[in-house]
Amino acid sequence: MVISSPSGGGKTVVRSGLLKQDKRFSFSITCTTRARRPGEVEGKDYYFVSADQFSRLRAGGKLLEWAKVHGNYYGTPVKSVVEVLEKGRIPLMTIDVKGARSVKRIFPETVTVFLLPPDLKTLVQRLRGRGEAPENVAVRLETARAELKVASGYDYLVINDKLPEAIREVAAIAELETRKTGRNLDKVTAFRKQLDRKI
Repeated sequence: MVISSPSGGGKTVVRSGLLKQDKRFSFSITCTTRARRPGEVEGKDYYFVSADQFSRLRAGGKLLEWAKVHGNYYGTPVKSVVEVLEKGRIPLMTIDVKGARSVKRIFPETVTVFLLPPDLKTLVQRLRGRGEAPENVAVRLETARAELKVASGYDYLVINDKLPEAIREVAAIAELETRKTGRNLDKVTAFRKQLDRKI
């Protein structure tokens, strides 16, 4: 599952809430070229790699998506997502719209959720509440304009007005998706085999 939103839309807090409340979800660990901060653990918080290593991962098609942020590279290794899937859990990613398209190309069954605040006033308040400078708020709002142009390509839309409700809605989407017939053909096949033996 991929959650995207404009900056200030609340994707990080929704992700944190889902990971705490719903054991079906697991965060897929990203890799970064930035220096490790005090308390961060290799393989838990990030995979810390050099710029050369990151470049090789990217060139080798081993990253689902990547971006350069504040001079450092960040990316989601394919292996990180596969490891979560092999544990029978739902990989949860909070990435931008470009990254979401990349993930959907490699994993077509990815469920995408676009998260929106209830209105523009709330979004601006959230950005200012984080201590964003006025010029940064303007840049983020312009980015939001571009992101909204592709929101219609997402599978679901959740309005993040009240956080607990937004978390419940995303969890409900996951529940709905796990019930789809196409994701449960093994159960249909197993039942048919039982029926064939009985008849």
